[in-house]
Amino acid sequence: MNWISNARIVAIFSVVCLHIAAYAVLNAELGTANWWSGNLYDAATRWCVPVFVMVSGALLLEPRPQEGMKLFYRKRAAKVLMPLLFWTAFYLGWTAFKQHWWTPEADPYPYLERLLQGRPYFHLWFLYMIVFLYLFTPFLRRMVQNTNLKQLAALTGAAFVLSALSTLSNPDLNTHSAPFFTWFLSYLPYFLLGYLLRKVPVQVPRWLTITVLLSSIAATAWGFYALTMTHDRQTGAYFYDYLSVTVIPMSIALILLLRDWNRPLLNPRISAHLAELTLGVYLIHPWLIDLMYRYLFTALDFNALWSIPVLAVAIYGLSLLLTAGFKAMPGLRATV
Repeated sequence: MNWISNARIVAIFSVVCLHIAAYAVLNAELGTANWWSGNLYDAATRWCVPVFVMVSGALLLEPRPQEGMKLFYRKRAAKVLMPLLFWTAFYLGWTAFKQHWWTPEADPYPYLERLLQGRPYFHLWFLYMIVFLYLFTPFLRRMVQNTNLKQLAALTGAAFVLSALSTLSNPDLNTHSAPFFTWFLSYLPYFLLGYLLRKVPVQVPRWLTITVLLSSIAATAWGFYALTMTHDRQTGAYFYDYLSVTVIPMSIALILLLRDWNRPLLNPRISAHLAELTLGVYLIHPWLIDLMYRYLFTALDFNALWSIPVLAVAIYGLSLLLTAGFKAMPGLRATV
């Protein structure tokens, strides 16, 4: 399935772009050209995490009688737990280094609190969420096996409505304000949808999916601006949430475009290899962004309209090289 590899490649590059764009959104003066550039890039890449979850659903929810629960957990533990433990320790140490050498005047970092919240570093929340999603996958497989596709589609639609309403009604307007061991519940509809998209070959007109994608991006960017202007950035960030009323259709439209195109992004071999490096790029790139911002430059040192994608390409490329290096070293291979 070429679209699976393609989805992982474009999603991880979008994660890198999003994190670079976020600097402009948070630090540029509201409403300036640089701020709008950051806002548009940020809004245009908000589908990245939902696409990762949908790809996981497409790959993992297919019932496999030969793969019992014990074998499934052993495989997932080997893939996720070692990276989770290694990079949690790495980024806690990295945070201590930054606070001691870069910003000794800053308030003490709440290490234990952030660890208990499932966010030892800003991007690691995803691994803490996905662990619990994997934990329940064998039970979801059994449900999928005993549910017809129409019933599963209805359940998925209802789950999206409930997740969207929960996000909208959350006093903090933040999906991740709940305890980290419950985060996976909000992402279940994306997980189930990934399986449905693999099983149901419904063709949606390309013009419609492109229209929905572009409209959702525009609505996300404008919604964030409007709420930030009338309230504050934290309130405006509702439109950036992965379960907001604009990001849900954006994510579905994007995955449909990828599924229906289904040709190698480059050539099959290179695409498959890049897809295999996805986790390592996700884990490593924030460290490289920190180093770049500290010792070189930020996206706001130039025109953000072009600096954000250029820096994203540079960080993505360096992350690929480091991940490939880790995979070539027996002692570090399991961490990426």
